[in-house]
Amino acid sequence: MRVQGKTVLVTGAGSGIGRAIALLFAVEGASVVASDISDNVVQTVEQIRAQGRQAAVVIGDVGDQSACNQMVNTALESFGGLHAVIHAAAISRKGTVTTMKEEDWLDILNVNLNSVFYLSKAAVPLLSREGGAILFIASQLGLVGTQDSIAYSAAKGAVVNMARSMALDHAQDGIRVNSLCPGPVDTPFLHASFLRQADPERARMLSLDKIPLGRFGTSQEIANAALFLASDEASFITGATLVADGGYTAR
Repeated sequence: MRVQGKTVLVTGAGSGIGRAIALLFAVEGASVVASDISDNVVQTVEQIRAQGRQAAVVIGDVGDQSACNQMVNTALESFGGLHAVIHAAAISRKGTVTTMKEEDWLDILNVNLNSVFYLSKAAVPLLSREGGAILFIASQLGLVGTQDSIAYSAAKGAVVNMARSMALDHAQDGIRVNSLCPGPVDTPFLHASFLRQADPERARMLSLDKIPLGRFGTSQEIANAALFLASDEASFITGATLVADGGYTAR
């Protein structure tokens, strides 16, 4: 029960890593505000409630300031406060600077980067009353380059450095800010990235070959890392980047 009595907002909670995080935090004692742009997030909340835990749902776009305000307000109205924010929502589309359409570039930066600003702007004033933790789910591609993914890599790299700057800005408020960089994780998000390639199976094997541990990660493994960073066990950790990538970036 490492987050017993705390209220946690999880974005991207409709599937994959976000859903695993929301479920784990609930098991560990938190009241969870689960958010996603997809109504799949309702299933996440139903699973949490079926276990006798507390959860609220917000269906909204993290790339919109008013929706982020609603997510934070829901935590306050439903559970009386907010202790941690885990921002896992993201999108990805392939492309280089010459092949990517401008609208795709702007969409990816809005959902993956602008949302970090919007959500933090809404959450920090409430977190500062309680102290608390903010965790951005970035990516190993925020630390190293890759081909044909210019917007996603750019956005995730910015998120990693934004976490460092926010950690300095809000340390005096008792707010810890960190980023977690998963490698390839066996989720619908990863599978969709393979399907965007001309040869999905070849793309899958090429990705797998880059992981020294020889397998994709699981959502549960990333959720375990997120739980540690958001809990009091990590009370002296801020401005850090934890990499959970099976050795991908060690090469």
